[in-house]
Amino acid sequence: MNDIPPDSLALTGEQKNDVRRMASLGYAPEDIAAYLGLDASECFLFVYDAGIPGTTIRGLIREGVLVSRAAPEIKLHEAAEDGNIDAVKLLTEIQERRLFENLLKDMDEYE
Repeated sequence: MNDIPPDSLALTGEQKNDVRRMASLGYAPEDIAAYLGLDASECFLFVYDAGIPGTTIRGLIREGVLVSRAAPEIKLHEAAEDGNIDAVKLLTEIQERRLFENLLKDMDEYE
């Protein structure tokens, strides 16, 4: 637990929700900071925290991206469970792609 970096910038609850939403839409940290109306030094701190694993901002961005990817796939999974053949095929393709992406990520981590 001592390895968790301190946050450089504190956000309100509304700002945290905005970060999640904008990250889910694919906005870059610089754009999210500008949207939040942060001044220049706060924008720098926001982008800095976005690049450091373990910070709140990095976690909010990751959460937003994950939710935007996962929500449609969850619906697809439900359709596949109900016997929709096209959904089963598409879900299989997605799972194979994700497996490949994860294998590449693992290879990069072990180099």
